[in-house]
Amino acid sequence: MSHRPALALALSAALLAGCSGAGAVRDDRGDADHAIDMTPYLERDDRREDEGDGGSLERCGDPDDARELQLSTAGAEVEVVVPAEADGDAVGDLEDYRADAGAAPVCWVVVAVDNSRGDEVVDLPRVEVVAADGQRVRLQRASEALAAWADLRPDDDAAATRAVELTASSDGVVGPGDEGEVVFVADADLDGARDARVQLGEGGALVEATG
Repeated sequence: MSHRPALALALSAALLAGCSGAGAVRDDRGDADHAIDMTPYLERDDRREDEGDGGSLERCGDPDDARELQLSTAGAEVEVVVPAEADGDAVGDLEDYRADAGAAPVCWVVVAVDNSRGDEVVDLPRVEVVAADGQRVRLQRASEALAAWADLRPDDDAAATRAVELTASSDGVVGPGDEGEVVFVADADLDGARDARVQLGEGGALVEATG
């Protein structure tokens, strides 16, 4: 008997528990956000093999291009690693899942939060990166990508279970006194990023991370 409905509910619950709704948005015209459809990057590679894009994302994460952008505010120390290495500790299992699902490449970003001296929950509802070309790219939580990748394997209960496990390990909030890492993805090449802007909690200001 298939347990897929129960697993789907578990994945949905995990997403609701940790996800603050950050989508993939690019903004190069002031403060107005312009939605970018992430769907092509969350489909199987063989659906896009003739489109000619995605090559730069295959190489996104060169350790020579990574930047560690930092900010300190409200007692929290935040470091944005952009782009993060696809085989790094925080990302490796997620990248393996993406590849196994046959999904197209993405660019990874890891936000490490040291909230050991903070007194507010850090849930990162908005994280954006200014790419090398000046375009502002709003990141999507890895948990949202995981949900899409799991849907590419609709008859694989083990894959659904693994998606729930990976969501729990890569997404969520960092409470006062805690440390944690939250993983994001982008549908853009983030090599040579200029800087990043991070919102620690709903209603808070975007704070610039530099390095």
